[in-house]
Amino acid sequence: MKRLSAYLAQNAHAAWALNAGVALVLAAGAYWLDVEIRTQQRQHLLQTEAQRSGLELMSTTLNGNLMGSVTLLGLLDGDIKQEASNGLAADDSNVPVTMSIVGNAFAAEGVFVVGVDGIVKSSWDRANKPSTGLDVRFRPYFQMAMRGQSNVYAAVSMARGDRSLYFTAPIFPEHARSTVGGGAVVARTTLDRVDALLRDKYDLALLLSPQGVVFAGNRNDWTGRLAGVATPARLQAIRELKQFGAMFENQPPLALPLEPVQGVQRVDQQSYAVALAPVSWNDPAGDWQLIVAEDLGRTVPMAASAGLAMGVALLVLLLGWLWLRLLRVRYAQSLASTQLQVYADEQEAQVHWRTQLGALSLRLQHCDDWEQFATTFFRSAREMVGALQGVLYVANGEPDDDTLILAGSAACSQAPEALLQPGVGLLGQCAVERRSQLIETPPDGIWNVRSGLGGARAGALLLVPLVMQDHLIGVLELALLRAPDGRVQRQLDELVFLLQNHLEIHRRTLQLQAHAQHGDNVEVTT
Repeated sequence: MKRLSAYLAQNAHAAWALNAGVALVLAAGAYWLDVEIRTQQRQHLLQTEAQRSGLELMSTTLNGNLMGSVTLLGLLDGDIKQEASNGLAADDSNVPVTMSIVGNAFAAEGVFVVGVDGIVKSSWDRANKPSTGLDVRFRPYFQMAMRGQSNVYAAVSMARGDRSLYFTAPIFPEHARSTVGGGAVVARTTLDRVDALLRDKYDLALLLSPQGVVFAGNRNDWTGRLAGVATPARLQAIRELKQFGAMFENQPPLALPLEPVQGVQRVDQQSYAVALAPVSWNDPAGDWQLIVAEDLGRTVPMAASAGLAMGVALLVLLLGWLWLRLLRVRYAQSLASTQLQVYADEQEAQVHWRTQLGALSLRLQHCDDWEQFATTFFRSAREMVGALQGVLYVANGEPDDDTLILAGSAACSQAPEALLQPGVGLLGQCAVERRSQLIETPPDGIWNVRSGLGGARAGALLLVPLVMQDHLIGVLELALLRAPDGRVQRQLDELVFLLQNHLEIHRRTLQLQAHAQHGDNVEVTT
């Protein structure tokens, strides 16, 4: 952020370009947010209206007067019970009269009684096209009635070939409800009442069957269309149901241009808010769906949102201008203080590092043996440069023996070898070549380094020969958390130099002590 502020304070053209860009983005965001909020409001209202229409549709069908009348007939009328049970009707049977009364009272197109065997026993039809003798055992409305459940079923009439609603109530043998019906009383009507409900209230209104077929709506050219993908298996199942007559016999149905899901959709190059409401008619295949849609271009005009976006853009430009002026003033003030702070931080870090080096030097001087010496060094190396693991070998001091002796190690999963032969492994090769090496592991960290540590996995591996006056006095291996940068590399160099000096001093001190204990002439090997 400070870099961006400094750049903008020094480049007026870039600052104004940024200000204009931010104004444009915020204006676009305000425009989109306003449209989205108003769209969600319309979506919520449309969903409420859809649920209200769904309840209204159910109240005029499954919960309407016609359904109540056929329910009472199936429950109370003895002649209809006798007719449905395949018994002989009495000479004074009033079944035809009763059916005509119900049909005329509720503008039904036909009323018929279905026997327990699924055959229409008697019927009344307004257009004198009786259904007597038809086999309706395959119709789900008859199957539901035999289970003792009333239902409304939408299908294409077998007798007339038009779209119809079947109001079906079970016939019970006794004057009480049961879970098993003994036939059915069925009243058939047109879809006029459904079409009237959907015609002028919405921009788009469709009644979708559980199989996804448009059965009614205010778009006549969409009747018979199928929502979703019309797979052969799906079409075959719909044809076998015989619910939709010959709609799908000659050619596959056209796809419905919208999906039966709630939300905003594109239909005929226009954005529509789509809402759904279930219509429970006790259809064994599931609930029907009422789909309503509203043209958002009409109910959510863009002019108001565009005006709001323009106002936001002007406000942002003004605030941006004030902010840029303040930025230039603050940049001039902070530039000097930043430079002073950087210098102070560098001095503080350098003092801290020198303090750590001095403390380490003092601790190394007080070490009595190699193990304490190595432990002290590795503990400090972990704190100062982030060394994860380490191993230190020292020369044994014999002129004819190049073998290196283990001085100590830190955080090794396995104990390192007590002796290191020159040329053996990475560390032994480092002793021969007397050349420092920095080995970086791959980013995935899957490379296992086999060396004096036995096995190590870290960001980098540092191998350093310790040389004094052209003589090898030891080798050091450090496993680092990550590859060192320039500053850390300089610190490592200083740390190794310090170790090298104290190692030589400690080595000579131990040699002197050993000779003194044996009373030998003192001669320190270099």
